[in-house]
Amino acid sequence: MKTKWYFFILLLIIGSVLLNYYFNHRVIPQTKVGVIMMGKSREEKLTGLKQGLHDLGYKEDAIEFVIKNANDNEITLEKKINELIKEKPTLIVTLGGIETETLKGQMEEQNQKIPVVFAGVAAPKEIGLIKDYRSPGGNFTGINNYHTRLSGKRLELLSQLVPATKRYFVLYDQEIKVSVLGLENTIEASKNLALLVIPVNVSDPTFTDFLSRNLHHDDALLLVPGFRTESLTEKIAHIIKENKIPTMGIYGNEVGDAILASYGSSFRDQGYQSARYVSRIIQGNSPADLPVELPDSIHFFINTKVKKELGIELNSEMTNLAEFMKPDREGVK
Repeated sequence: MKTKWYFFILLLIIGSVLLNYYFNHRVIPQTKVGVIMMGKSREEKLTGLKQGLHDLGYKEDAIEFVIKNANDNEITLEKKINELIKEKPTLIVTLGGIETETLKGQMEEQNQKIPVVFAGVAAPKEIGLIKDYRSPGGNFTGINNYHTRLSGKRLELLSQLVPATKRYFVLYDQEIKVSVLGLENTIEASKNLALLVIPVNVSDPTFTDFLSRNLHHDDALLLVPGFRTESLTEKIAHIIKENKIPTMGIYGNEVGDAILASYGSSFRDQGYQSARYVSRIIQGNSPADLPVELPDSIHFFINTKVKKELGIELNSEMTNLAEFMKPDREGVK
């Protein structure tokens, strides 16, 4: 009798060892996640996405990222999207508006049904990416970064922050629909605020010459979302520094070079938030049924270094509302 019990216990021990070995050494199939990015300016979104998935419990070897970078070239973007589609990923994450719109066109041409998460796009319903914010339908869902609608609010904040400003030069991109929508929102706000705005199209190669000829010391710049505006950050920063012009940007990471203030959801936050969608799709949910979300957080940043360099007086009531950023870009309340 005792022999039988010893034999039974031995079998349990051997079974436990074998099961433990299996679960620790089994090959777990990776989820292939494609990523489309227009250029280097989107890297913070990718960082946020990876961090978000890590915090949701996904180990580094659980996901295979297939990243396609167009290096700010629209023709290259189409090629990279075709390359990615051929890789047959489980789902695709797009890191901006032009990436998402171009992907949608390519998928429709090729009759592809790959789930897509957009990690921050302005006005996704208005530009035809989804049917409805609550029930997107189709293959696309993600984060509405609300930056088009925030354009008018940025003008209001800038006018209150630097009340001595006489004219507001609005940098937008005529070739990007969301940028045009942002300009329209800004013009509408300017009428209500009785402010003079001057649109400047950054897709016109002479825009820098126009600014250099026309900017005065009591003017200000306001940036409207668009990938070309983002890719021209260094050129715009040079104009700002040369003319010492207060500028309202969009993302917190812009505050630190030459831009005085920004108001919006950061690239990193948008990428981090989109990780929830990636997780839910991996778990079997359809993008058609996942409501599009607004940003988890919106920040109003002011750079103390730029303020000092400009040598201008800011409205103290507005500075009390802002998060201040030091030259090393660390946010401090």
